Amino acid sequence: MTLHTYLPQDRLRALSRGGSLPDRTSGAALFADISGFTSLTEGLRESLGSRHGAEELTKHLGTVYTALIAEVEKQGGSVINFAGDAITCWFDDSNGPATPRAATCAFALQTAMGVFSSIALPNGSTTALTLKVALATGAARRFVVGDPTIHYLDALAGATVMRTAVGEHLANKGDVLVDEATVQALGNAVVVKEWRSDENGERFALVEKLSVTSDRLSVRDETVDESLITSEQLRPWIHSSVYDRETTGQASFLTEFRPCVALFVRFTGIDYDSDSAESELDAFIREVQRIASRYDGTLMGISIGDKGSYVYVDFGALSAHEDDPRRAVKAALELREKTKLQLQMGITQGLMRVGTYGGVTRKTFGTLGDEVNLAARLMSNAAPGEVLLSGHAYKAVENYFSSEPRSPLAMKGKAEPLPVFAVTGERQQRAIRLQEPTYALPMVGRTQELRVINDKLELAEKGQGQIIGIVAEAGMGKSRLVAEVIRLARRKGFAGYGGACQSDAVNTPYQTWKSIWQAFFDVDPSAPLKKQMRNLEGEIEDRAPERVQAMPLLNVVLGLEIPDNDFTKTLEPQYRKSALRALLEDCLRAAAER
Repeated sequence: MTLHTYLPQDRLRALSRGGSLPDRTSGAALFADISGFTSLTEGLRESLGSRHGAEELTKHLGTVYTALIAEVEKQGGSVINFAGDAITCWFDDSNGPATPRAATCAFALQTAMGVFSSIALPNGSTTALTLKVALATGAARRFVVGDPTIHYLDALAGATVMRTAVGEHLANKGDVLVDEATVQALGNAVVVKEWRSDENGERFALVEKLSVTSDRLSVRDETVDESLITSEQLRPWIHSSVYDRETTGQASFLTEFRPCVALFVRFTGIDYDSDSAESELDAFIREVQRIASRYDGTLMGISIGDKGSYVYVDFGALSAHEDDPRRAVKAALELREKTKLQLQMGITQGLMRVGTYGGVTRKTFGTLGDEVNLAARLMSNAAPGEVLLSGHAYKAVENYFSSEPRSPLAMKGKAEPLPVFAVTGERQQRAIRLQEPTYALPMVGRTQELRVINDKLELAEKGQGQIIGIVAEAGMGKSRLVAEVIRLARRKGFAGYGGACQSDAVNTPYQTWKSIWQAFFDVDPSAPLKKQMRNLEGEIEDRAPERVQAMPLLNVVLGLEIPDNDFTKTLEPQYRKSALRALLEDCLRAAAER
């Protein structure tokens, strides 16, 4: 069992002592970004197929990250989190002078990466992995955020961490860039080749050579005694599905190529150096987890950078559904409504490598692939409050949400710019009566089922209400049998209404009935509320005029916001329910008598 590897080394040391890490600290932050995994992934999948390609990719990932993480931990650093192909590391001053150790590690990482400059693929071609490193020195914050019943997240924040993101944007393959504070801390031990600046004047040095004496590299020997850490301490830090697989010896079954939907959410509005930063971040992360769980998605991680922080939510990595794209958009719109922070969001759909990856002593569960990178790009290009969709995601949800085209997005490695769409709202489709489906061929078989259904319809004709349940696996002919039920019912003079409920809305009151009652009362959801109220009032006056005052009670079954009147605003909950039932029954009875 390797549960310990899901946590950073310094967090493990704190747990083994029965304590926690201070939220304010000083040291050096290192950001290392690997390039080339996307081409490696595609090459292995095309050459070996999805299953064998995933297995081979896992071996490569393990080799690369084991080599890199070993260099980090050799210098007393901790890998705090993974963000796609990148790792964020922290070297704390409490474990010996941090900056010389972090700088030494940065060059050791580039040396270790040289082994992967040419990787042979099964089809005879080669590909390469490269690395760029950014380093910053100063103060930082360390937060524990999230719902422990779902998943704790370890967040490293503050101006020092944000500067590493600035440096990463200025770095090229093979570079080690350091901020001015790092250059000052290293003094004569560093040789600067050139200085680079961003649009805000933030300066970073491209380091050509480093010479650090051994006395500046002293690392306190604090070996983690894993026997002192209980599974109860580790459990909140690992997602429940991953924890269950790890504890039952099935971790290897988590790794595969599978279709997923990626939702990236950039958020701004938190001052990470303020006293309220941890509580604000925790509240937001818990809201993300709550909404993601509602739609059966998984919060994969958090990253804090120079131009806002972001979270990544995946739909399909741990629990797959046919409507995962719709769930992702619903989650994005709900999150935008529920939080006061400014959000930018991007959503993509496609095949991703899902599973654990990392080194022998530190790993994570995550997804890798072109679509993950594209979702992050869409997020970065979204306007404040905007939800951008890739072309594939748009096609999957166009019947559920309205959208507008945006400027195509140029992506590295793609011959043509990729189509982009912005979600403008949820489609409100007017409910109608069930129409008799037309099939060219008659129903074959299901004689016994049809006999039972016909008997039930005859009982309903006599005023004895009936319920028929049709349950079967996909592809067994449920829709064809339902079509036959509609045909039989119409021939007997029944009026048919249909309702549907997505699986993520099973706990919403009257969800399946809303479309039925909307069709019954001829409600047009796209019309202004005042017009809907006038039409609805006319429908009730025509069927049950003595119940007109109860019209606001229909909000719950029609999804409207009709203001309460003098009659309804004084009703207790139990009387509201009985009055609603009386209104519906009288309207149904009037319709049946015509």
